[in-house]
Amino acid sequence: MKIDRKYVRALALGATCLALSFQVTSASAKDVVRARFAEYSTQTGPFFQELAKKFNAANPDIEVKVEHLPWPEMQQQLVTDISAGTAPDISHMATRWMAGFSQDGVLAPIEDLMSPAFAETFVPTYLDLQKQDGHTWGLPIAASARGLFYNKALFKQAGIDAVPTTWDQVYEAAGKIDALEGDFYGMGIQGKDLDAEGYWFYSLWTHGGAIFGPDGKSGFASPEAVAATDNYLRFIKANVTQPGVTGSSREDLQNLFAAGKLGMVLSGPWFNAQLAEQGKDVDYGISTIPIATTAATYGVTDTISILESSTVKPSAMKFLEFIFNEENRLEFGKLEGFVPVLKSESTAPFFAENPKMKVFLDMGPVAKFAPLIPAWEEMSDGLRSELSAIYAGEVTSEVGLKRAAERMDALLAKK
Repeated sequence: MKIDRKYVRALALGATCLALSFQVTSASAKDVVRARFAEYSTQTGPFFQELAKKFNAANPDIEVKVEHLPWPEMQQQLVTDISAGTAPDISHMATRWMAGFSQDGVLAPIEDLMSPAFAETFVPTYLDLQKQDGHTWGLPIAASARGLFYNKALFKQAGIDAVPTTWDQVYEAAGKIDALEGDFYGMGIQGKDLDAEGYWFYSLWTHGGAIFGPDGKSGFASPEAVAATDNYLRFIKANVTQPGVTGSSREDLQNLFAAGKLGMVLSGPWFNAQLAEQGKDVDYGISTIPIATTAATYGVTDTISILESSTVKPSAMKFLEFIFNEENRLEFGKLEGFVPVLKSESTAPFFAENPKMKVFLDMGPVAKFAPLIPAWEEMSDGLRSELSAIYAGEVTSEVGLKRAAERMDALLAKK
């Protein structure tokens, strides 16, 4: 989503000047920090509300006010608030949005707000993803890799003795599960909403494909990309997926799996928390992403940033340091199930000795990430649109992917 940079900077300057003109110099005045979080689960909002209460009690000169929204509403609401000059001081966002927001002058660089000792507490891989153009634009509030969740009971009923490790084996297993009596579906494939392109990346990367080709242009139309798309198409054409792939979001697939109706789905460690709450009767296992030629998984981080328009940046940073202390991060990790972003978390028994977390830690070395470039959201929008048309049988893989690649290349040429 494009934001007029000059307009945003003018708004930020105006907001700062307005705030300063009304600044209360009394020793009793408080810095009010608005912090907005996206909801990973029904517990996310209450968790940060409770942290804010603890922080406020320990810091009488600061009052943190927590807001929380469903993920699908986060980006548009932030864009709307930025344009209206009503943005929060702190905002949660997908890391892939960060490049565009930082280029538009929306985010505040934080490297001078945090101490070197605090920066050292992070796993370098995840903190480095928050850096661009010589600045650190946020902190990695969540990190995940992805794995194959499978229903052990359905595997047993279908006579599947071994967990599939290749796409051909997954295809065979999906057919057996789909053939069971009852409303059971073999393999979930996402075709709608947030991360629909990410679901395609699993197949792309494990077929040896890449988002960028050797020439620096789009890799969406490569032979590997076509093979990766045809891989999913064979599941759809054989009717071994859930009904209505193009209308299925990530939440739809996870809800089907939690209801015991879906044999396999690709998802991240947060799904463990949902299953503990909504899928208590589902006996499941987690394995690596199936391969065609190459081992890979989708690595993702989400970011928490301070906005440039904030007039209370030091206080906002103090709250961020509080939510990233060892005790609070470990509690958050246990609650939501994300992989560790702090070095100290990595050795905690919850992660090191938990079989439902192990596969995500093991896949870390082969994780690949979406590119952090300003126009990525527009590029991925184009890809999602073409994938939907391909999955619906409206165009061939070659035609749809060529159009997605052309759109990406046109956007790259505008840089």
